[in-house]
Amino acid sequence: MIGKLFRAIWTGVDGFRKVIHLVLMIFVFVVMLAALGSGQTAVKIKDGTVLLLNPSGVLVHELSAGELDLELLRMNDDPPPETLVRDVVRALRHAAEDDRIAAVLVDIDGLAGGGFTKLQDIATAMREFRESGKPMISYSSWYGQSGYLLASQADEVFVHDYGGVDIRGMGRWRMYYAEMFNKLGIDPHIFRIGEYKSFVEPYFRNSMSDEDRQSAEQWLGALWGEYQREVTEARELASDALDQYAENLTEALEGAGGDLARVNLEAGLIDAIHNDETFKEYMKERFGDSEDGEYHKVGFADYLTVADRENPPHSDDENKVGVVVVAGSIIDGGAGPGAAAGDSIAKLVRHAAEEEDIKALVLQVDSPGGSAFASEVISGAVATVTEAGKPVVVSMSSVAASGGYYVAAEADEIWAYSGTITGSIGVGAVFFTAPRLLERIGFTEDGLGTTPLSEQGRIGRDLDESLRRQVDSQIGRVYERFVGHVSQGRGMTFEEVDGIGRGRVWIGSDAASINLVDNIGTLEDAAESAAGLAGLEEGDYSVERIKRKRPFLTGLSEFFQLRLARLKQRLGIGSEPDRFMDAVQQARKILNAELDQLAQLNDPRGFYYHCGTCAAY
Repeated sequence: MIGKLFRAIWTGVDGFRKVIHLVLMIFVFVVMLAALGSGQTAVKIKDGTVLLLNPSGVLVHELSAGELDLELLRMNDDPPPETLVRDVVRALRHAAEDDRIAAVLVDIDGLAGGGFTKLQDIATAMREFRESGKPMISYSSWYGQSGYLLASQADEVFVHDYGGVDIRGMGRWRMYYAEMFNKLGIDPHIFRIGEYKSFVEPYFRNSMSDEDRQSAEQWLGALWGEYQREVTEARELASDALDQYAENLTEALEGAGGDLARVNLEAGLIDAIHNDETFKEYMKERFGDSEDGEYHKVGFADYLTVADRENPPHSDDENKVGVVVVAGSIIDGGAGPGAAAGDSIAKLVRHAAEEEDIKALVLQVDSPGGSAFASEVISGAVATVTEAGKPVVVSMSSVAASGGYYVAAEADEIWAYSGTITGSIGVGAVFFTAPRLLERIGFTEDGLGTTPLSEQGRIGRDLDESLRRQVDSQIGRVYERFVGHVSQGRGMTFEEVDGIGRGRVWIGSDAASINLVDNIGTLEDAAESAAGLAGLEEGDYSVERIKRKRPFLTGLSEFFQLRLARLKQRLGIGSEPDRFMDAVQQARKILNAELDQLAQLNDPRGFYYHCGTCAAY
């Protein structure tokens, strides 16, 4: 007894020591960070400065990284993995009225994409900036399709003489696994309602179904039309110029001796060809300071810091329109920013219902859906806002389909962009068994249960008819619930919703014509409408984002993991031979994407409102 007592006391003391040690370590780290930050030279904006529009990583509406992560990345001159769309837009709008800003230089070398409607938001802000009369210039070594949409909005578009513009059109390809599963001895069991509900097709087919192909042709063609319109109007080209370019590229390249930049110039996609040195001289001649001959530029993130310090954002403490972001696959449970976790989103929505100063809610949806249960949790929380007498308006971003549409269906108004991917009203489920695989590798299974139900659903046993009938019965009810939910929210009959549902995907402009959305417009339009529904007049309210907090230690851990990965890369540790690198990385990317998708399928009942096909490349 005495030994146990002393061991217990020692365990407690040792645990307390570890906690104190951790707290002191964090304290020292924060002090060091503050000291390093205070030692940095404050950014100053002088007359004639060029604003560098250099978004990096993926365009998002909500950062998955925390403030600490971003600050550490900035201190180490590492580009952030994500860029907030609203930050780019705010910088452009502020710069248009700032006499110190002489021009904007668009640099999209670090941009990794992020969804068509997000590009549209930035492109609109770029056009607004040009109305100020200040020049906008774009220069890059290589323009991908997403980056070129932004670059095309500039007055002048330049490219490196060894680079070019890579426009391929819209497409969607998926890996299909039916043959692989058959060879391995894995049996996927598929349940779905909606012949267009194609997210489960890769598990039991080796190619696209006719229904999936028909639906994809429609919305991909419409999306490509939107892209062409944005580019050709900005570049003052014929409406079919990009189609013609794609069809004739091979012959044009052969005629130009393989010089892609020259082909781009002749096609009117760019205005001139440069290299880094000649472009620098060009900028110095146009915007160079008379004292030192250099031109002075500031990144948009640093510029925003100065702008917010000089003109703090207005906040109305009494009348607010709250904005909750639902971005990413909808999953069950809780999670930090960057994931549409049902419990976490519902908590933010209920906060909007309970806070007296929040008079209306805007749900900004950028999600292909996911867990049916988590979608129901979010939808239930949205209902509490309505019950509190506050209007709810949805703003659909690049994609708001399946579960992403479910959480929006009963809002007072739904706004979408013309290029939003939406609809996909349907339900699917997939279960795997592998008795053939287990037998092949020498595993056997034996046991007993107290009821027939205890024997069902094991990986080592074929799916029996009783369990199949159970799932069929439940999935039918889940689909009826989805259609009834939309029917009630949109004021349509069950038959009308079923006719445009069954998993079919629509683009925003088409969705408006079939009553899936009310209006075509931006997040700002949706917020203004929500304020109007709440009886608030312009200038009498502020828009406030209701955000989740990210654990400090999570960010700290991920930062050091990032630095370790960078160090290993520089030292060549774990790297593949160059000749295999591209193939290995591509295979790894495909495998990781599939594993990520499977990891997000965590619905407690196994039913999903998910649009796995709602992505274009």
